[in-house]
Amino acid sequence: MAETHPRFPREGLAARYAAHPDGNYRRLAVRDPAATPELIERFSHDPVVWTRQAAAGDPRLPLHRLREALRVPELASSAGANPALPDDEMAAVLDRAGVPA
Repeated sequence: MAETHPRFPREGLAARYAAHPDGNYRRLAVRDPAATPELIERFSHDPVVWTRQAAAGDPRLPLHRLREALRVPELASSAGANPALPDDEMAAVLDRAGVPA
């Protein structure tokens, strides 16, 4: 849980862990502010679900992949909480879920 602490170091995590064999370390790379949208998209296809979920919730995830992630059951929650999701698409997600207006 230390990684969620506001003072947990984030800089350099992508360079250090992007190719790590353990998915938990690759997930840390998503936290690096220097991680590129291309790297975040790559992580959204990672074999480890936790890494994919971290990428799906990251605002740097390209919009086309964010839309795809909304339709993947194990990514839908993270993608739906992504702050980059356009308002109209968020409204559509809520409508499909039956949330009253």
